Amino acid sequence: MSLSRKITVILATLFLMLAPFTPLSAHEEGTTSVPSAKIVSEGVVRAQPDVAHLTFTILTEAPQAPQAAAENAKKAEAFLAAVKKILQEGDVVKTTGYRITPLYTSGDKGKKPVISGYRASNSFQVRIKDLARLGTLLDVGVQQGANEIHGPVWEHSAIDALTQEASVQALQKARQMAVALAASQDLKVKRLVKVTTAARTGPFPRDDGRLLRAAAAPEVGVTPIEVGEEEIRAQIEAVFELE
Repeated sequence: MSLSRKITVILATLFLMLAPFTPLSAHEEGTTSVPSAKIVSEGVVRAQPDVAHLTFTILTEAPQAPQAAAENAKKAEAFLAAVKKILQEGDVVKTTGYRITPLYTSGDKGKKPVISGYRASNSFQVRIKDLARLGTLLDVGVQQGANEIHGPVWEHSAIDALTQEASVQALQKARQMAVALAASQDLKVKRLVKVTTAARTGPFPRDDGRLLRAAAAPEVGVTPIEVGEEEIRAQIEAVFELE
């Protein structure tokens, strides 16, 4: 190859390397660009719960494990008998945990702690539907030896319908937002292309410490419990095609 031929090939190669790269447009790639709006929205529905969960724990201590277990069993049997008398159809009581653990006393300086006794713990969860009897249930639990009470944790028996209502509300809000955004650009909403949901619901615990103290106070009578309303939230992401 002559010198002039080599120079021509080198210049042509450099020209190709230095030429700007232009990507294909959407039209050249066989696709069309369609204006759209992606909206994230949340719907909120307020409703009063109609089911409550309470956890009662019976604690007993004794120098030996069998003694702690026997005393705990006696109190637990009395507790269950009393609670079952006030439960109605649809209410449930079940054991959620049982433990026996050693209790330690710090030894002299330089010595390991020593076992000074044992604690037995028996926990029961009660599901009650008539919330008007919730205070009575608390009082019976304390009177029958419950040392700890956790709850109530509220539940909605119609949670599916409430979640659907919140989701529909969120979608309506999303469409209103899409219409407003489209109008600002002299466009209109053509159709809903895609929607995804992410429901967020309870349970809703309350201050169990206050419940235990109120139930233990004899001058109060039946422990007052205010149910109130809870929020059921649903979040959606919607994509609307514009025109």
